[in-house]
Amino acid sequence: MFARLLVGLDGSSGADAALDSAIGLAQRFKTTVVLAAITDIRLLEAPLFEAAGPMWAEGVPAAAATMDLRQALDERATRILDAAVAKVTDAGLASEAVRATGLVEDELLRLSDQAEAIVVGRRGELHTDTGDLGGVTSHIIKRSSRPVFVAGDEPSTCERPVVAYDGGETSSHALELAARYAEALELPLAVLHVADNTAAGDAVLAKAAAFLSGHRVAFETHRLTGDVARAVTAFLAPYCADLLVAGAHGGRRRSWAIGSHAEKLLRATSIPVIIHR
Repeated sequence: MFARLLVGLDGSSGADAALDSAIGLAQRFKTTVVLAAITDIRLLEAPLFEAAGPMWAEGVPAAAATMDLRQALDERATRILDAAVAKVTDAGLASEAVRATGLVEDELLRLSDQAEAIVVGRRGELHTDTGDLGGVTSHIIKRSSRPVFVAGDEPSTCERPVVAYDGGETSSHALELAARYAEALELPLAVLHVADNTAAGDAVLAKAAAFLSGHRVAFETHRLTGDVARAVTAFLAPYCADLLVAGAHGGRRRSWAIGSHAEKLLRATSIPVIIHR
């Protein structure tokens, strides 16, 4: 299902969570993990040093006093990449190491042509945006043509998948991806649709059920009411969900930008979320 997974590495806790998630998925699907350590050109600008977060704790400013800043950043990226390669190798998996310089989000999108999905953390080392979702992750979700796996705050087995379904095009792509995932791993799947109108909601869920009937997957459907993000996230804990799959657009093909359903779901829950276009 996932022959190659792309992971962005920057030394942050979010990137570490993404790497752990990628390894977990790769072990299930015998996947090659593509490890990308990108020197963000924004870190080459001194006024943004304080936004770098983890860099200050790792002594880069001190090193930069005696060597070229670019060299210090490149050496740091190499250390991060070498450690990640060793971790993937220890897990018994194949890996490919990639080094690049540029805007992290743009480089990851460029490299995503080499993979079936991108795995990212909720936030990286550049804390330039407020809220729980980093600017790089937000940008990738909006632009990626590949599924984007956003790691959770805690390790997850991803054995209780839930898909948020509204009947739209990208939501249908998300349902297809969730069905393939559940079928491949012989897992049950829960399908959620939020609609205050009973008849309309049941019609959408019947469409999902008809599609899933063509797959070897056990599933159940649930019609929820109220605000989409609140209703979906309220369902997750009682169901013991540990993976949420959703489309990148709403049913009317509106892009889920900041404040939309997709980003609200990511902000409201700590479990892994796959956003699919």
